[in-house]
Amino acid sequence: MLAVAAGVFGAAALAPVALSVPARAQGTCTVSGPTTTCTFAFTGAEQTFTVPNGVSQVDVTAIGAAGGLSGVNTTPGGRGAQVSGTLTGLSGGQTLYVEVGGVPTLPSSCYPFSPCVGGFNGGGSSHFGGGGGGASDVRTQPRTTPLTTTDSRLIVAAGGGGAGEVFSPSCTGGSQGGDAGQPGANGMCTGGGGGGAGTATQGGPGGVSPGNTNGSPGTLGTGGDGGAGTGGAGGGGYYGGGGGGSLNANVSPFGSAGGGGGGSSLVPAGGTGPAVTGAAAGITISYPTPGKPVTTRLIAIPQQVRLGRPVVLDDLVCPAGAGATTPPTGTVTFTDTTAGVTLGTARLVLNLGNCAAAGRVVFFRTTGPHVITAVYSGDSVYQGNGGSPENITVTVNP
Repeated sequence: MLAVAAGVFGAAALAPVALSVPARAQGTCTVSGPTTTCTFAFTGAEQTFTVPNGVSQVDVTAIGAAGGLSGVNTTPGGRGAQVSGTLTGLSGGQTLYVEVGGVPTLPSSCYPFSPCVGGFNGGGSSHFGGGGGGASDVRTQPRTTPLTTTDSRLIVAAGGGGAGEVFSPSCTGGSQGGDAGQPGANGMCTGGGGGGAGTATQGGPGGVSPGNTNGSPGTLGTGGDGGAGTGGAGGGGYYGGGGGGSLNANVSPFGSAGGGGGGSSLVPAGGTGPAVTGAAAGITISYPTPGKPVTTRLIAIPQQVRLGRPVVLDDLVCPAGAGATTPPTGTVTFTDTTAGVTLGTARLVLNLGNCAAAGRVVFFRTTGPHVITAVYSGDSVYQGNGGSPENITVTVNP
């Protein structure tokens, strides 16, 4: 069978593939009737979405992350925004970069009860106060391209501001972080002022403190830090919210710190929102499933192999409906989901009848079971199977 596979794929397709390139995290895609929906949850890293062939626009719903609590009194942070809209002018094969905002975290640099480090994708930071929530967005350039160089964001759902520190129990009632698009609350007992909300054109101003340090202003994409580490931090967004002013130690009892402002959102033309929500951060991308359906058959030759020996992966793609007269074209991407690496992409070549096949020869570097998936890209006639890829398990023995 190995000789047959070599004859089908040709020498170029049988080039060895190293397993050193990590696969990008992807959303979970499902097909329901005529619609494909891909859901992206927070991972702490950039994710990608490849526009299918035959698709020129997608519908997106984005939700930003909430701001963090402050220490001791657990004053609440602000909520994130939800934005929906249609992204147009896309082309098949185009890569969109998906950033799902994170909630603030609580490493050792924070006060023990306060998640003070800003959430992924733009949340500002504090120390005693809560960090800002990260924004969720879809863009056409990776995050390695600074927003100050090229801002390619197409939709942005802002994060909420973090809460300011309340030092004295008699000065409670203020210091909450601002919801997305809203300023943070002023600290009680002549405390620090709340950070301003980000707008469509600039970051929110930092809250003013009468007795210590003002909060930092928000900037493009990023929330400001809380003043003197006690103010709540600003939420990320199209423009970030300002950090809250620090608590006022020059009065008795100490005046509490101001809350961080929420970031601003970017709504595509004709879209809806921003609306404040307590839902978890995430991004959903949906589009009409293009083309005719296919059936696929993935095999591995052999399915059990010794470490360091070659394995031929063979994916056969055939039209599923009656009356199809042209074979599928496009590519198949093979991924080792166990190791988290992409094995390579191969172009389909004509096989038998209206079917086409793609293959790779791979070498595994670790023993044990490896779950291999094969994803057909689709073309102008046939649907891809990214929502339900075929998989097979290859066992690698010492």
